[in-house]
Amino acid sequence: MARQSDIENEKKLKELQAENAKLQNGYQKTYEARQKQIKNNAIEIAELEKKITNAKKAQTAAVTANIQSAKTIGRLTSDREKLEEKTNKSLSTRLQQLVKGNVASAIGLKTTRDYESLQVKLAKKAEDNAKNVSSLGLRDEQQKSKVVSLQQDIKDGLLSQADIQTRVNDIGIKDEDISKGVLETASDLRKQQKGVAAAGELSSKNITKFAGRAATAGVIFKVLFDIAQKFAASVDAIGKQFGSLNVLGDGFKNELLTSQEAVTGIGATMEDVVATTSALSSEFGLSIDEAADLSAQVIDTARAVGLSNEEAAKLSGILQTTSGLSGAQAERLTEGAFQLAAMNKVNPSAVLKDMAGSSEAFAMFSKDGGDNIAKAAVQARGLGLSLDTTSKIAEGLLDFEQSISAEVEASVLLGRQLNFQKARELALTNDLEGAMKEVVKQVGTEAEFNKLMLPQRQALAKSIGVSVGDLAKMVANQDKANMLAGETAKSFADIIGKDAMSELTATMNELKIFGVALANTVGPILMAVAKVVNFALTPLGNLVSGISQSVRGVNDFKSGPGGITTMMGPAGVFSLNPRDSVLATTNPIPVNDISMGPAGSKSVGGGNMNVTFGDATFQNDKLRLAVVNPPDTTRSL
Repeated sequence: MARQSDIENEKKLKELQAENAKLQNGYQKTYEARQKQIKNNAIEIAELEKKITNAKKAQTAAVTANIQSAKTIGRLTSDREKLEEKTNKSLSTRLQQLVKGNVASAIGLKTTRDYESLQVKLAKKAEDNAKNVSSLGLRDEQQKSKVVSLQQDIKDGLLSQADIQTRVNDIGIKDEDISKGVLETASDLRKQQKGVAAAGELSSKNITKFAGRAATAGVIFKVLFDIAQKFAASVDAIGKQFGSLNVLGDGFKNELLTSQEAVTGIGATMEDVVATTSALSSEFGLSIDEAADLSAQVIDTARAVGLSNEEAAKLSGILQTTSGLSGAQAERLTEGAFQLAAMNKVNPSAVLKDMAGSSEAFAMFSKDGGDNIAKAAVQARGLGLSLDTTSKIAEGLLDFEQSISAEVEASVLLGRQLNFQKARELALTNDLEGAMKEVVKQVGTEAEFNKLMLPQRQALAKSIGVSVGDLAKMVANQDKANMLAGETAKSFADIIGKDAMSELTATMNELKIFGVALANTVGPILMAVAKVVNFALTPLGNLVSGISQSVRGVNDFKSGPGGITTMMGPAGVFSLNPRDSVLATTNPIPVNDISMGPAGSKSVGGGNMNVTFGDATFQNDKLRLAVVNPPDTTRSL
């Protein structure tokens, strides 16, 4: 706002300008006098213009200083609010600090809390000093701005006592008392700032000490958390496949955990153990405890012979159920068949996959604990056939009438006598390998087969119950029909899953065993701790859920008398007595028979629903009509 002196200066300037205009127009008597007066006026005008310009500059500087003071006070206020917010943390804020790694702040280390509290007090003091600068007696806005800025710099620790003295002197306050007051206020704030700095140094030292301990604790916590997660994942995998662990019992769970430790060395996981146990128990009638006990053995066999866990489980189950073998015997036979196939230059995994998919062949021809089927499977693959195909040949030979008829028919077309009698005898005694040797002897050489016409080839194939394509394979590979003499699937040494992996992989898996064993040992203790935490958090979760439901609304409600006067539904629209209360729910409520009539006439009983209006009684199908057109009588409920 312009001062009175400024207004008077502007007024006088206008008067002089007007007077000059008159003089220019010749109102004065002499030209010289007018010129002298004009010159004097011009000098005075220049002086007044200078004063006005300086006044405007001062006003602009005051406004700028005022704005600068407001900005500085705003920064001081913002700093104070941030420090207060940091000090008054909620639980969620502390958790965020922990996530960010500010452990000391998250748990509230005492020296850290004290330091933060002193920071808040310092910021509040600097803010109050800046806001109350006028109380020091200052009137010049630029001087006020400099004093406000001084508070900010002292709070930030940028000035020494000597710097403060220099800054106060540079402000140019002429009144010694006011200057002394500004200096005392600034010096007091400086002392407070020094106390905050000392507290900060102590907090920093304690944090450094704490950080070392916290780092160790953090490593331990991380290790324990990882262990808990691994153990929880194993338990979750069991529960996902088999359901309630409380019902299954700790014995079953512990058996699976033991199997997990056993198979970790061959690169298998709890998921493999669970899947194998499920396959054994669901398809072959083994109890879940027996299946859990066998799972590690089956998985090891699968790795050793190149089968999937599912295929190995299926083969083990077949051998146990159809050949009466134990789990260990089934493992030995499987691994023996693998080695027998390898010795005969036949793909071992193909033989075992063939065996795993031939449950019917085992059921029909198994003997000697399944050893004969293992040899037959190796022989079949050597001939280019499957075990199912050779078992069907044997089955067809034992259909005597059809087999002999086809044999005679083929003999006529071939012009030579076929004789499968020996093959039938061997098939009858479940000797599939021997039966196939005899069959191969009868089909002739490859040269002879190549000379046959199509009807002859078809007849020959029909005589042993195979396709012409399978017959061609048998003829081409007939030299492989004879197995190595004296070798059986049971005559080989045990092989292990580690034999199927590199030394590096085996070494890495051995390290994993330690981790799994540690998790299975420490995990139950950590789960007990988690159970306690879960027990404590459950009521809190229920409380939050209840609050959420109350905010979102519920389906059930109760209305007092007069709250609802009309109801509408599938039966129609009804008017209610204003004195009625309404209780509504989405849950079905079983209702017994209803009796309506004069007071004291209600009765309780079962059977059909009866409604009585005065002397009239209605049952079931007549009830709706009575409600729509009720008789004119007084009702009481």
